[in-house]
Amino acid sequence: MKPSISVVVPTYNRRLLLERTLPEVVRQAETVPGAEVVVVVDGSRDGTVEMLGSASQSAALRIVTQENRGLAAARNKGVERALSPTILFLDDDMIPGAGLIEAHRKAHADGEERVIYGALGLAPGVRRSFLKVGVELWGEEMKRRLAEPGHRFRYDDCHFGHASISRRWLERTGGFDESFVRFGNEDYDLGSRLIEMGAEMRFLPHAVAYQLYDKSLRRWLNDCRCVGMADLALARKHPFLAPELRFAASPRHPLRRLARLCGTTSLDPLAPAWSLVEAGLSVLERVGARGEFLGKAQSLLGERCYWQGIRMAGGRPTACVSHEAARQRRSA
Repeated sequence: MKPSISVVVPTYNRRLLLERTLPEVVRQAETVPGAEVVVVVDGSRDGTVEMLGSASQSAALRIVTQENRGLAAARNKGVERALSPTILFLDDDMIPGAGLIEAHRKAHADGEERVIYGALGLAPGVRRSFLKVGVELWGEEMKRRLAEPGHRFRYDDCHFGHASISRRWLERTGGFDESFVRFGNEDYDLGSRLIEMGAEMRFLPHAVAYQLYDKSLRRWLNDCRCVGMADLALARKHPFLAPELRFAASPRHPLRRLARLCGTTSLDPLAPAWSLVEAGLSVLERVGARGEFLGKAQSLLGERCYWQGIRMAGGRPTACVSHEAARQRRSA
């Protein structure tokens, strides 16, 4: 008999986080009839494999290893090794809230093929700096938007750090595109294809995964550069999405326009000033400082780094599909 639901947890060099999150995932899976947990170690070199091997094993837990190939490839590998017709993706920094796995199992219990997105929150005990507060507010805004009656799912609603999907949809779409190796947009790419193919999508607000967000400001800024590069890759693959991506709009605020200009210039005369702001904010983030001004300064740094990513990936496309064409394609 196949398991009722397979929880796929990809991980890369996050042993300390996994030690905190995985026990609760496994404990919860053991209470759900027929559930299994498949951890995919994506070439980690921080002792993750050794930690998993020495930890007390559960019949519900299986470990898969591969060469480092990125998140998309790790998720695909997990699906390949999973035994259930229903796949629940959880990132390695997610602690499942009470009843999360069972809620996803029930959402697929009628055998209909669909995609279920769960809610995201910040885990208790995470230091609430301006960076972490921003992540928390993003999760709350996403929950509010997806829970609106009659909400029509868009590509940027599709986050697979906490989502379940019928295996057949993954087979029909070909799964995650493994050419998205850096941080960003492997979710949006798959979500766009699912929407185009007419997949049923639902939001499960009472299923909450709590994130142990551990990124530093420097790591977050590097992610912003990766998102810039990933946006261009997404636009090249799905030209009808180009008008909806961040690079298609011109920033209104003069400081954001300055940040864009500095990001797209190979020789930025203000680079020393940006470095000083980054260094100062990094210190303040580490001590847990908060405040609207700090959040805005962080956003400006992120804007500059996003446009650096655009420049590194070859620059903004010279032509974009019109908004009207994009709407017609989505409604076709």
